[in-house]
Amino acid sequence: MDCPRCNVEMVELTEGEERLLAHCGECDGIWLDVADLNRILLHAGLPTLEAMGGRADPDEDAGTCPVDNVGMLVVLGHHKRDPMAYETCEVCGGIWLEGADFDVEGDGAPELKKGIVEFFRDYSAKATTQAHR
Repeated sequence: MDCPRCNVEMVELTEGEERLLAHCGECDGIWLDVADLNRILLHAGLPTLEAMGGRADPDEDAGTCPVDNVGMLVVLGHHKRDPMAYETCEVCGGIWLEGADFDVEGDGAPELKKGIVEFFRDYSAKATTQAHR
C-alpha cells in the first residue's frame, strides 16, 4: 500500500498473524482500519473512536485514501483553538494519522500503538475538557 502523502510503499506491521497497521518511513504517517483502532483504544481503557466524537471539516484537503482512491475526510476534535485531527475514508473506514501529531520512538508495532494511544488520549481529553465548559 502506498502512503497517501509520500506515494512510497508503506511497511505493514502485524500483531500475531493479522495486519495491524501500515507505517510510512518517510513521513511517519500511520494507516489502520477503524476496527483495529477501536480494539487498540479499548485495550488502553479509552472509548471507541465513535464515542469520542468530533466534527467533520469538508473544506480541508485531506488527500486520497490509499485503499479506495477517494478523497478522505478530516475529523477535528472539539477544542476550537487547537483542534487535533485525524482523517478517515468514508468508504472503507480507514484512519490516517499524521506522523507529526505524535512522538514515537522506533517504528515497531508496540511503539506505534503507544503513539496512537497517546494521540487519542489527548484527543479524548480535549473533547472532555470542552464538554465541561
